[in-house]
Amino acid sequence: MPMMMDDELDDLFGDQHLPSLTPVPRGLDQRIDHLRSKLAVTDIFGGLSIFSVSVAINRCTVTKRCAVEAEDNLNVLVGLAWLHQDRTLLLPRPAAKLQDGQWSFSGYRPKLTGPHNPHVQQPTKNKAAFVTVTRTAVLRMLYQGSDGTRWLEFRGELDTVSIPSDLLTHVAICADKDSSLLIATYGSKSIRTYRVEVDWQAQRFLVEHLKTIEDLSSTRSNLDASGLPLTSAHPSSSGLYHLEILPSAPDILSKETLPPVLLAFFCSGPIEGGHTTLGASVSTTILRWELSSLKPELHSSFLQLASKKSGAGPSADLQSETVFNRLQDTSLPKIIIGIQQYNLGTVLVLCASDGCVDFRSRSTLALLPRDETLDRASSITQVGLEFPPSSPCLHAALSPNGCAVVTLDDQNMANLRLLQVPQGYIETLTDEAVVETINAALVIQFSIACSSYGNHHDDISATMQLFQKDFLKDDSRRVQNFTNAFLNDMYRIVSLDVDYSGDKKTETYLKSGLYQKTLSMQLSLGYWGEQRHRSLSSKLALAILQLRWAALTFAMGFRSHPPGSTSAKEAEAHRAEAVRSFYGIISWILSLRNFVVDEIITLATRGINRIRGPPDYESLKARIHELNTPALALIFVSQSRLLFKYVFRFIRMLGEEALQHGLKDPVWRQLITLLSKPPAALHQFEKIFADVENAIRQVYDNERLSDAERRDIEREMLISGCIAPRLWPAVKVLFTTTLDVVMKENNLADLFFHDISWLGLSDDPESDRWREKHRLDVIRKIELPMHARIRRCTRCCSVMEDIPPPRGAAGWLINMWRSCICGNWWMGIKGEDETSNGKR
Repeated sequence: MPMMMDDELDDLFGDQHLPSLTPVPRGLDQRIDHLRSKLAVTDIFGGLSIFSVSVAINRCTVTKRCAVEAEDNLNVLVGLAWLHQDRTLLLPRPAAKLQDGQWSFSGYRPKLTGPHNPHVQQPTKNKAAFVTVTRTAVLRMLYQGSDGTRWLEFRGELDTVSIPSDLLTHVAICADKDSSLLIATYGSKSIRTYRVEVDWQAQRFLVEHLKTIEDLSSTRSNLDASGLPLTSAHPSSSGLYHLEILPSAPDILSKETLPPVLLAFFCSGPIEGGHTTLGASVSTTILRWELSSLKPELHSSFLQLASKKSGAGPSADLQSETVFNRLQDTSLPKIIIGIQQYNLGTVLVLCASDGCVDFRSRSTLALLPRDETLDRASSITQVGLEFPPSSPCLHAALSPNGCAVVTLDDQNMANLRLLQVPQGYIETLTDEAVVETINAALVIQFSIACSSYGNHHDDISATMQLFQKDFLKDDSRRVQNFTNAFLNDMYRIVSLDVDYSGDKKTETYLKSGLYQKTLSMQLSLGYWGEQRHRSLSSKLALAILQLRWAALTFAMGFRSHPPGSTSAKEAEAHRAEAVRSFYGIISWILSLRNFVVDEIITLATRGINRIRGPPDYESLKARIHELNTPALALIFVSQSRLLFKYVFRFIRMLGEEALQHGLKDPVWRQLITLLSKPPAALHQFEKIFADVENAIRQVYDNERLSDAERRDIEREMLISGCIAPRLWPAVKVLFTTTLDVVMKENNLADLFFHDISWLGLSDDPESDRWREKHRLDVIRKIELPMHARIRRCTRCCSVMEDIPPPRGAAGWLINMWRSCICGNWWMGIKGEDETSNGKR
């Protein structure tokens, strides 16, 4: 079965070999194909199993198992492809550097083509579906039903297979215009192409045969008329070993659409046991056809036969035809073991048996050229980044954004490589313009990752951290400038509105996945393992992500209702279960409140006599960096202010409901006790927010700042964790009028001695010791025993207890447990792996 993975959601999953009747180079025939959290696995007899990732990426559960009636070679799957989601993606154009040093980003949003599962599930739009083709040309559509649990299917015939020589050995499938599929098959030494439309209502396929290609001779002299390499040491065992169809794709430099391209890969060289031999002299020839759409035109004399009634000419009834234009063949002195479409099919990535990974032009298959000037950034491979050399391999898999590759050698040893600057190019990194160009290319790649469904940018952050460590030599100033420039352009290129200082709705903020993706990237870039403290920017992103998660938990919990028709007693029990799940989150929010108040008082006072300070903006900025505290930014950044007010509203509603129930019910009694804990009262914290918001609004009004200027101020604070200089008047209001009232109404000793070490936002020795000896469940916000089974986030290394949801738990609670607060997958940790404690 040829590898047909979704072009933007490929993970670093291991690839398996699927036996075939024709000997093929190892690596291109797979039996694992996936779409996000779903995997389709087939055996050598055509049996199909669908697995789903529910709680941890290394634990899959079978959701459907399709057995075959007879275990023979006729039911073997030779083609499988997942259908696209019905949505648009972002495709940026090359970035240009302006005279002021800023990068200008532009792009457009093409829509994914092909048929889509008609059953809708928010926010993924369409549920999963995939199509398969067997050796006997049987088409099969499997798709999720409306309930999301059942898999439905229907079948059809692609063509008639009457004799054994017509059995298919290779199939390529891709989405095409008008909700159709393009399918190419290989059998009887010829390639047959089809256009297939899916009639979901009638449960059938509408198949149109386009063309049979029998002439597989190369335009080069190394292939004979049958398509077999003349230079092969074993001609009888050589030939076509892979088919690929590149779907129609937008042209990066124009708004035109590039037509589909059919590729046929032929190999030559010694093959033993059906596989190529490492180190042997081998080569690949790629035959290509461009599939253009052409509408026939009638001779001018026939145009006079138009209908007098409708005015339509005879040409109106003529259907467009698909024309196959043969392109120049390409020969490579290596065997291609991995093929992946990159950036919506605009780039073709070829992984070779010698370990090389080539990024090639879709139109010419030539290597992508390096950008000649430093005022233009096209892609990560055109600014000088490349994979380091590798030993020969049998399998290769590229990461979602093309920044990492995993290869497997003949001893089944895996090797992970990241994009990096080649040795001969390192001396140019002293030029800041070179570093800025590399940064801009990484921003472009992140924007493409952001437009995909899911949260897949770990290969980009890993490449950036390697670049900072090996080539910026951990120079703190250069690393900070590199990170800040990336984050600033990151928020600009995705057009994310970070200014929530007005009357914008919290629901709009919570529904947008872009905020989680960008904050998650900001969190990653400032995290270097548990042996080092997070950066100020990373701490701020962590706190906002925690607040966002708390807000989502409250919103879903309050709206949750018991399934079906229930009695008042059952409804009350359901409500109590939801409240019980809030305990840890409420306790964490109250501790965060106390942390912010205490840190602000610390910033506003200095010396043993607690003299009011700091005296100016620069002193304040230096003090914030000295303490590495995000407390002041959590009050001045509009996103965190919005989330604080949102969760406080729910906490107040819970408090009022608890007082109505009284102290008899233990669930509500515990909540009343929790909310009455000192030291900082809720209304005092809300006064701080009200005073700061009014002071900021006054600054904006007095200086008559435009919306763009306000967004720049918000973005600067969100990235740096420091207060913008123009908001210094608002800081003085907080440090004088507001804090005078807060300090009089609070016991400062209680604030000082309140335990905030479990928040993960302080760098004091006590907090370091707590992190070494304790574990915090980041979802439920409760302390875990050191011997507890855990799941660990593969990005930020946060953990949660590895337990199933309570029996009868609401759907919202189950969904909230499926991923980390940063949006990434959990990894189930075995006992022997827990000794690392997440350190890296």
